[in-house]
Amino acid sequence: MASGSSSEIQYLVDPGKNSSAISPLVCYNPTSTSTGGIWQGDSILDFSFPRFVVQLLLIVILTRLAGLLLRPLRQPRYLANILGGIMVGPTGLGRIPWVARKLFPLPSVIVLENMAYLGLMYFTFISGVEIDLSTFRRTGHSAVFALACIGLPFAIGGIAAAAVHPTLNDDAPASLPSFLVFLGVTLSITAFSVLARSLAELKLLNSTIGATAMSAAMLVDICAWVLLALAITLAQNDGDPASTLWTMMSGLGFYGAVNVIVRPAANWVASRTPEGGAVDDLGASTMLIGVMVASLLADTIGIHAVLGSFFFGLAIPSDNPVGPALIERLEDVVDGLLLPLFFGLSGLKTNLGAVKDVPAAGFLILIVFSSAIAKIAGCLVVANIYRMPLRDGMAIGLLMNTKGVVEMVLLNIGRDQQMLSEASFSVLVCTSAIVTAMVSPLLSLAVRSPRRLASFQRRSVQSGRPESELRVVVCVHATRHVPAMLGLLDAANPTKRHPISVVSLHLIELSSRPSSMLAIQSAATSTKDSLPQHQTTSSSATSAIMHAFESYEEHAAGISVRPLTAVSPYPTMHQDIFAIAEEYSAAIIILPFHKHRTVDGGMEPTNPSLRSLNQAVLASAPCSVAILIDRGLPAPSRLAGPRNAALLFLGGPDDREALAFASRIAGHPQFSLTVLRLVPPDGTPQSDDSVIDDEYITEFRLQYVSEDTVVYAESVASNAEDTVSALRSLVDGGHDLYIVGKGNGEGAQLTAGLTDWSECPELGPIGDLLASPDFGMPVSVLVVQQCSTMETGDSEAAPGKTTINTSRGRFAMMPADKAAYRSRSMAGPART
Repeated sequence: MASGSSSEIQYLVDPGKNSSAISPLVCYNPTSTSTGGIWQGDSILDFSFPRFVVQLLLIVILTRLAGLLLRPLRQPRYLANILGGIMVGPTGLGRIPWVARKLFPLPSVIVLENMAYLGLMYFTFISGVEIDLSTFRRTGHSAVFALACIGLPFAIGGIAAAAVHPTLNDDAPASLPSFLVFLGVTLSITAFSVLARSLAELKLLNSTIGATAMSAAMLVDICAWVLLALAITLAQNDGDPASTLWTMMSGLGFYGAVNVIVRPAANWVASRTPEGGAVDDLGASTMLIGVMVASLLADTIGIHAVLGSFFFGLAIPSDNPVGPALIERLEDVVDGLLLPLFFGLSGLKTNLGAVKDVPAAGFLILIVFSSAIAKIAGCLVVANIYRMPLRDGMAIGLLMNTKGVVEMVLLNIGRDQQMLSEASFSVLVCTSAIVTAMVSPLLSLAVRSPRRLASFQRRSVQSGRPESELRVVVCVHATRHVPAMLGLLDAANPTKRHPISVVSLHLIELSSRPSSMLAIQSAATSTKDSLPQHQTTSSSATSAIMHAFESYEEHAAGISVRPLTAVSPYPTMHQDIFAIAEEYSAAIIILPFHKHRTVDGGMEPTNPSLRSLNQAVLASAPCSVAILIDRGLPAPSRLAGPRNAALLFLGGPDDREALAFASRIAGHPQFSLTVLRLVPPDGTPQSDDSVIDDEYITEFRLQYVSEDTVVYAESVASNAEDTVSALRSLVDGGHDLYIVGKGNGEGAQLTAGLTDWSECPELGPIGDLLASPDFGMPVSVLVVQQCSTMETGDSEAAPGKTTINTSRGRFAMMPADKAAYRSRSMAGPART
């Protein structure tokens, strides 16, 4: 027996007995698993374990390579997995005889298949955890979209099944009823996870399209699994009604038993898990072993192992932290290593060279594309019934054509159960890849807006009246950002006379990891009107952030909060922020600094991508932007004592915007505000911008300085040294919060030279100086940048006018008025 062979069967005949009495003798080579080494002349491809490792490496590398090539085209990872698998099979590298004979011989496929289905079992478990059954109570017209996307393609599949059955099944003796159900499910299926990631990448999660498509896809996904069980049952029982009925009844009983057992088990594991902590080893192993037991029982009753693991995941309550914790443990191994094996196995079965009947293959492709068009047509009809824009109906129809792992599972089962020939299987796999590849570019065309929102005008805090509602977008990346953000909002003194409307935006990085699916679901449904108070649809961080903002809303008089979640890659995350700021007509976006405070009082970077995000927002935001450097700014509390805030005013639009925000703090009963303005020496010529600064400061003093809690002072400064000296005197005052403008106007000469040592230019010279650990006391700083077009005046101002936004409103000043006002303001207020 050859050294590389795992076993050999010889049949022995007893001479004293009939020749028909043959007993098998199995010879097994105990050294067939691992090689003895190259020094003994062994080849690693002759032994099962090293050959499996080489197969795994090849499949994963090709899959990752395909993913890198498709990433610029914004294609889903599912498509990369398919292409990687096809490249391994007889359509790609398998055409090389040495690869087919030595690297992927038939005996090795058994090991590969077992490992692939192990990964598939846990992947379907993850898919079950991702689906939130509670959202079905809020589906609304999404159920009608789901019905249209299932009914029309299923009808096309049923009609076409009788015509293509003899052609596609020349070597597959499947019954017509089982093939009819199989083809109908194949055509009507929608990949919920792939669709959700497409929505996140196209910035549609918080739109009507995103919410409707997510709910409809979730319904279709559930129906697809049920129909998958029916198709498998019909195929295995060869269409026998009695056996099919018993199998389906057993499946229903199995699903009920899983719910009865798994839900209490998940609650038991959750009770052993500390809040915010990880699931212990006993709880995790119990649940993971339960997945295998459920798969084994499902396979035993005849509904396939993957359905058992899916039902197990579906039974875990959506508000239970066990599901996300198990996903975090599984996702790297399953999604990174084991799932590509399944696509590699599918690629080994995909052989386009087996397609001999070109007209039949063309007819099958026509059926697939007809079902895709039928989905789009059905969604257009439903959109028209509900008076939705046809563009939205088109987008939903395109999204419902996304394919995923479930369809590939179905095709593999159809091939294994001999419902599909090798040629038809190969055509359907490639067609699935083509349809999925077309969704993203067509969807981009369908949802592309020819222009930005026409009704939106660039806004700032300065442009609004004090009694008007201040609309703010507060961005947070983690729970540690929440106390300081709430403290800042509380300092802005929300009251019924001066209300503040807040969009609390939790920013989460979108990745290919399965756990990001939970965050995507949260982004599509995470509003206080649609979520139960304590529901945790993604992670404990998202739930904690929402609860903190909503709790503050309950205790504050003049604030309203709308919690949202944005899931996006960091390079395009600023687009999500802009879209939400435009939709809610925000006056200012508040971002956390990319560094956080350490235990010893220093500052260290949290994530380099956060700095790039802040810079992108500052570069092209549709409203004003503020960056909060948190060094222990306390959360709002009724028991807090008096607090102090300070503002350094050098001049220019950014400083005026900072003063506009600080003027809201001036009315807070627990805050005292100090405003220090740096003015040039006497005799220095004034520019037009200086006139606007004087007017705005005068308005501020008339309205607020008479109060005991507001102190205004001026200091003469002519260069950067004077500025640093004045800033140090301000820091020595022991304030809790410093507010400064980023600096792009009249005060530029007062900071000349400071930028030569700037570590964070996006903060401006003063903000960078205050953020430096070498400067004074470690206090929190708010750096404000006004929207870049606010100082150009509004479109209603006459030519030659200068628009001045004051705390009491707006007025326009003609050129002749400037000189008169300048002569009155040259003396200025008394300097201290």
